Amino acid sequence: MSTKKTQGAFDFSSMMTNWPPLPAFSNWAFAEREDRIEEKTVASFQKMGQTLWSHTEKAFDDHMNFVSHRLHEDFECAKSLSQCTAPEETMATLQDFYSRMASEYQEHFEKQAALFRNSFSENAAAVEALNETALENVNELSKAAEESLTEAQSPKPARKRKA
Repeated sequence: MSTKKTQGAFDFSSMMTNWPPLPAFSNWAFAEREDRIEEKTVASFQKMGQTLWSHTEKAFDDHMNFVSHRLHEDFECAKSLSQCTAPEETMATLQDFYSRMASEYQEHFEKQAALFRNSFSENAAAVEALNETALENVNELSKAAEESLTEAQSPKPARKRKA
């Protein structure tokens, strides 16, 4: 039988032999702060999710309206081409169709790019708020750890036994 001890993949205890022992933190020092931290953090993520979905909806709606319009224009062009009697008339119809199509695609792209920029700006603001929340969280947790350490280091009064 082998006496070799196999360590798990994430067991780093052999590298931390000279580390001081961790103090016992009081759970109560963190409880109220944790509730506030969680509330702010979840609210930030919810804001980003709402922004994402609302802007996705706007972009998709705009795109579907554009596709519907373009399909209608394509069928109208085919109908106009079927009524042309001379090659010059056919070329004029096609030239008009393609120039309108190119300008409409350009306008659509500009609209979609503007929607993307707005979404990016709103989410950047939400990320900035989340960053501020993270900094507040670090500050609050540092205070809680200090309070817990102070509480753990203060001498506890001896209790008298009742006879």
